[in-house]
Amino acid sequence: MAGQKTPAQKPAPLDPEAVIAMATLRETTVPLCLAGHLQGQYEDLERQLADAAATVGQSLAGSDRTVIAQQMEDLRAQMTDHLVVFRLRALGDTGWSDLLAEHPGRHGGEAFNPETLGPAAVAACLVEPVMTVEQYGRLAKGLTYAQQESLVDAAWRLNTAAVQRIPFSLLGSTTSGSLTGEN
Repeated sequence: MAGQKTPAQKPAPLDPEAVIAMATLRETTVPLCLAGHLQGQYEDLERQLADAAATVGQSLAGSDRTVIAQQMEDLRAQMTDHLVVFRLRALGDTGWSDLLAEHPGRHGGEAFNPETLGPAAVAACLVEPVMTVEQYGRLAKGLTYAQQESLVDAAWRLNTAAVQRIPFSLLGSTTSGSLTGEN
């Protein structure tokens, strides 16, 4: 009959056991180039390239820029050989609260000890490569402060940040569309 609405079907109730089985702890990766000397060489080449590009009236052909750019690409390949992708996994509520309790604040204004919690959190969250706190401490001696903070921040976010949506990448979406011929 025209004009009559049919009642919408209710979705089937979710099976609690199926929902529980789907739940896994959040993971993330932190890629780090561990060859600091190569990073320094690359930054020197970047400065040289910028200086060469600032030269007015110089054509690209036969200039230092092409040589420097090739050196940069060669160095990037070497840096890739020294790239380690660290995989971290959240500890879960109990694991995280236990870790916080193991690193109490040094005075009443601190909820935890920021000097000891960071390394302990990284070691506890690392699933690849697996490391003890002592091993991570030795690694940290060869890392920059920013590299250490990348790992500590990842461990912190995994255990404290709420993620309630499915991530979306415009680049990933357009790339996958171009691979299938869809746009």
